[in-house]
Amino acid sequence: MIKKKINIILIIVVLSLWGTVGYRTIKNYFGDNKTITISESQTQNVSLKKVNKDTFQLEKVIRDPFLNKQLEEKTTVKEYVSNPIPIKKTVKTLVPKYNTNIDWPQLQYFGYLKSNDQELILLKIDSRLYKLKLNSEVNGLLVKKKFKDSIEVFFNSQSRIIRLK
Repeated sequence: MIKKKINIILIIVVLSLWGTVGYRTIKNYFGDNKTITISESQTQNVSLKKVNKDTFQLEKVIRDPFLNKQLEEKTTVKEYVSNPIPIKKTVKTLVPKYNTNIDWPQLQYFGYLKSNDQELILLKIDSRLYKLKLNSEVNGLLVKKKFKDSIEVFFNSQSRIIRLK
């Protein structure tokens, strides 16, 4: 008996809410289209406030705030010479002190295995197959980066990219 009364009250509340929503929707489509006009006497009382902009001048920065150094002013002096003499420029090549011919081991990249929590790279070094993780070292050889078709390998401070076989 009590449930029946509660259900009837709830049905009446829901129908009244939906009725209000429907009435407002229909009223917007089929209501009168009256435009509101503002009389001229009301528009004359409106006052506009003018905002004066603040002006300032930026000074030249003497000190670099990031490096905490004084900046030097660079001045260019142009000298005009009546008979310019051509100057020969020589370029010196730097020869490294270390040996650039490093004997790399034979490398073959066979792809990678992807498990739930780790990726293993299949790399054959001098006829021996290794399963390596990234940044792991074997015989002085370090696998630095992995791509879909290649890997980047470091050996004695030199790098190479090994392609998939």
